[in-house]
Amino acid sequence: MKHQLLMLTVALSCTFAGHAIAMTKVEYKTEKDRISGDYKVAKDKCSSLKANAKDICVSEAKGVDKVAKAELEAKYQPSSKLA
Repeated sequence: MKHQLLMLTVALSCTFAGHAIAMTKVEYKTEKDRISGDYKVAKDKCSSLKANAKDICVSEAKGVDKVAKAELEAKYQPSSKLA
């Protein structure tokens, strides 16, 4: 039992330690460019739609883009604050 608990603790420590490493500027820029590219592709897919369906598609693409950028910022500049 102690061995299993120790292994679980080590595994969780490794998982959380990976999140503590900040991104480099190159990694940040590469990821930001990928997110922008994904947004453009998603928005281009909306061009074949019309009226309300197009509006919804564009809004969803913008939403995904904003979430991805927010998550990227959180990875790049992690905060010690818990909200």
